[in-house]
Amino acid sequence: QVKTTLRQRALMFSLDDDTFGTESKNEWIVLTYVSPDLPGGVSEEQDSAIADVPAPSDEWFTMLEQRDFESEREVEYYFIVPLLEQLGYEEDDFAIGYPVQMYEGVRKVNKEADFVLFDGSSRSKEDALLVVEAKKIGKILTEDAVGQARGYAMWLTTPYYMVTNGEEIRLYLFRGAVLPDVMVKTFKRNDMRQHWHTLHNAISKAATIERKEQLRDSYKTFGK
Repeated sequence: QVKTTLRQRALMFSLDDDTFGTESKNEWIVLTYVSPDLPGGVSEEQDSAIADVPAPSDEWFTMLEQRDFESEREVEYYFIVPLLEQLGYEEDDFAIGYPVQMYEGVRKVNKEADFVLFDGSSRSKEDALLVVEAKKIGKILTEDAVGQARGYAMWLTTPYYMVTNGEEIRLYLFRGAVLPDVMVKTFKRNDMRQHWHTLHNAISKAATIERKEQLRDSYKTFGK
């Protein structure tokens, strides 16, 4: 009831669903107010209602749940690519090992994002939609990994970034260099079908393009 009430009021919390309610008394819980509301719905009932949005077959979910990944490369090609294809991204949208030029202090450095998804074959920042950082299965998703993906999102101005090791998936809403980002969803691979509604309504290609347009409009308003 507490989780549902918080989400209905556009309050996101820093714990994942499995941990919420079982955390220690000394655990800090960060609440973030999101305005406008996050895309994808907020209630757990909506999260489970995958019939409301285009969803892969049960066979596809089962295949993805049962597959073993032996390396980071396998996580990329046998998990991330099929997932993004189901979310509406096409071959021209994928940029794998995409070079990103950014600054560390006053020093210009060249980095490489595992995946950047664009709207078509253009590789301009205006068409950048999503950053995905991949890690080997079994490797803990550290704050450094999240920060790395966030850095790419900041320089490419993507609405979202995702970090995964093929077992755990963390999706973040990037809200610019001033506002704090929001963890939209964190879940395990085996629970993907029950979270498909939120995932699809947040980072399907069509939804991400719409969010990118909202960001452009907000930047124009801020500039005025």
